[in-house]
Amino acid sequence: MGETSMRKKVLGLGAAAMDIVLQCESLPREDGFAFIRREQLMPGGSCANVLVTLVRLGTNASLVAALGDDHYGIMFKDELAQTGVGTENIKIRKNGTSLHTFVTVDSRGARSIFVNPGDCLLSLSPEEVEVSMLEGVGVFYTDMFPGHAALKLARFALERDIPVVFALECPPSFMEQCGIGKEEIEQMLSLCTLFCTGREALQELAGQSDPEKAARHIYRLFRPPLGLVVTSGEKGALWLTDEQTIHMPIFPVETVDTTGAGDAFAGGLIHAYFFRGQGREDSLQFASACAAIKCSQFGPRMQAKEAQVREFLQKHTLNKKILFGLR
Repeated sequence: MGETSMRKKVLGLGAAAMDIVLQCESLPREDGFAFIRREQLMPGGSCANVLVTLVRLGTNASLVAALGDDHYGIMFKDELAQTGVGTENIKIRKNGTSLHTFVTVDSRGARSIFVNPGDCLLSLSPEEVEVSMLEGVGVFYTDMFPGHAALKLARFALERDIPVVFALECPPSFMEQCGIGKEEIEQMLSLCTLFCTGREALQELAGQSDPEKAARHIYRLFRPPLGLVVTSGEKGALWLTDEQTIHMPIFPVETVDTTGAGDAFAGGLIHAYFFRGQGREDSLQFASACAAIKCSQFGPRMQAKEAQVREFLQKHTLNKKILFGLR
């Protein structure tokens, strides 16, 4: 974990979107109505959110993606550059439609997401990614949007001893609708150094309802060298390896918007573990703090720097649980 701290940045390949965020008291029932209390157009996309989190924490990052030359794509690229994330590897498609989403957020902070995939993000081909993109890179991060280009860069990364962090953000059934099949997902699982996923995606992938049993099942099948991390919303997160299973509860905060909480978690985990040289337990706690801070803020991206996260940690404690050995 300490070896990457001297390297320059995280390279991310994955989802980049503009989010139309609609805040309402509650979602309407069928044939019903709901008043929108707040409407905002905000940059998002899971992979991009992770990279912005990293930059705000002090780790350099750059995005590989394909966008359209529409209003959404131009705005996204400009705002990403303003945050400090590298945009030199973003491809712009003429007359293209960029990925954009409609996110509804109710008074409890719970959200639903409608996705318009456009015709650009998934068009990024393996021929458009090059090994030179990995120059100065300490970690390669991907959510596999799109799959074949991500697999190519992952193989390039491993050939150069660059850790590969694979985040399965969506259930396999949704991935399949995006042209990313189970075979591609399993290939990435065989390649990745660290696998991060959420409860629902993991349960579907493993075919098991219990998150911890599902995690053990997938871990035994693919054995990612640094283990498997699962986020389970209000039930917290766990990090599973041969040596131990760490359970980390959530920090109690007043929830405003849960959108992007998992992305803030992933960014915090990568920053703490790979670029600050912290151990698994401390990295998991730092990541959980990032997710909690994000949940207390409106929008898909965490608005906090490392010093603010450290200050948050000083004021809050968690009763974590560590089990030794793979059970």
